[in-house]
Amino acid sequence: MTTLRPIGLARFDRAIISMRPEMKICVLGAGVIGLTTAWCLAEAGHDVVIVDRHASTAKDASAANGAQLSYAFVAPLASPATLRKLPSLLLSSESPMRIRAGLDPALVSWGLRFLLACRPAAMRETIAAQLALAALSRSELTRLTQSLMLSFGLRTAGKLVVFRSRREFDVARRAIVATGEQQILTPAECLALEPALRLDADELAGGIFTASEQVGDCAAFCAGLTTRLKRQHNVEWVLGTEVRGPVRSGGRLVAIDTDKGHVQADHFVLCMGAASAAFAKACGFHLPIYPLKGYSITLLPAPEARVLRHSVTDMERKLVFAPLARDGRTAIRVAGIADLERGTTIDAGRVEILRRASAELLGIDAAGDIEPWCGLRPMTPDSRPIIGWSPLQGLFINSGHGMLGWTLACGSARLTADMIECRRSVTAASAFALRRAA
Repeated sequence: MTTLRPIGLARFDRAIISMRPEMKICVLGAGVIGLTTAWCLAEAGHDVVIVDRHASTAKDASAANGAQLSYAFVAPLASPATLRKLPSLLLSSESPMRIRAGLDPALVSWGLRFLLACRPAAMRETIAAQLALAALSRSELTRLTQSLMLSFGLRTAGKLVVFRSRREFDVARRAIVATGEQQILTPAECLALEPALRLDADELAGGIFTASEQVGDCAAFCAGLTTRLKRQHNVEWVLGTEVRGPVRSGGRLVAIDTDKGHVQADHFVLCMGAASAAFAKACGFHLPIYPLKGYSITLLPAPEARVLRHSVTDMERKLVFAPLARDGRTAIRVAGIADLERGTTIDAGRVEILRRASAELLGIDAAGDIEPWCGLRPMTPDSRPIIGWSPLQGLFINSGHGMLGWTLACGSARLTADMIECRRSVTAASAFALRRAA
């Protein structure tokens, strides 16, 4: 398996880094990727400026995501299984994936790369890279949670992925890495493990259970981290500010132009999620990121309802169900849908899919009060984030995490900080370089 060694964690390495001059680094974006990146850089002693168009943090894709921290099951969207199902996925109104972008040249370009990434070899490469980054992310999240005493409902709930298709189940079983973490279950074993499931055994082909997987409220994590960042003397906030474009000098990014004036820095880190591609275009290069619109609802089951014990993924419907602690009770975050479109208007029909799935899979009456949400996930063709230096000197990229932003955030931030500080390649970082996706 690919291994990512976080540079600079050893005491000797830290001593070397501390002798380097501090830099002023501007982080573009205040979602979970931007905030964790800002923390790692500020923690190392650099002056950090955080810029975001919203007046508060975590307002886009980090606001109400699926809540799963999926470290061992990182199945990419680009896969042979998705390719086989693509015609039916795109033609059905009830499909968990659809395209509503018209003749968008950016989507055509992205789609061609996506088809190439569906090859088995490309999928295996992505899984290996994601697993390594996820392992780093887990250790970094643990470190942050403990050192900063963050509270965001983090717990090891275990994750059950259920399959309705025998073929898809067989492919998933063969792709399991032999670490002993994942258990292959029969349909009867799936229902015994999670009594909240309202399914018959003949509706399932089987399941894969990973006991070590976690759940946590990403928005609450971001709120806690924002509070800690505001206590740092070396962090400056420029929120409620639109980024208009780059300011270059001699082939280098020296500032960003905003609706409140220029923001100067020694280096810039692009963490603008689905808006990253537009900023890259203004900088003169192509970033293969396209928005993947997702939805979620958050609901409180009736007190007499069976409590969902584990995080559950319905693989065929591409939906996740995660138990979250809220006000002394267990709320259910239901999330999914993958619409290739740029708008952020909530489609009532897509929310209805989540409502019905809640009733069918868990027997939950979702007709009452719910919290509907939609957001644009920044998706690369191969489902891997882009982490590395851009063609424009002074601009670093940490974007394109797709549906695994919450899972990979802390590891990506660690990797970003190490690469910026050390001015050299981190082991296996080439797996996330821009050139591999270009």
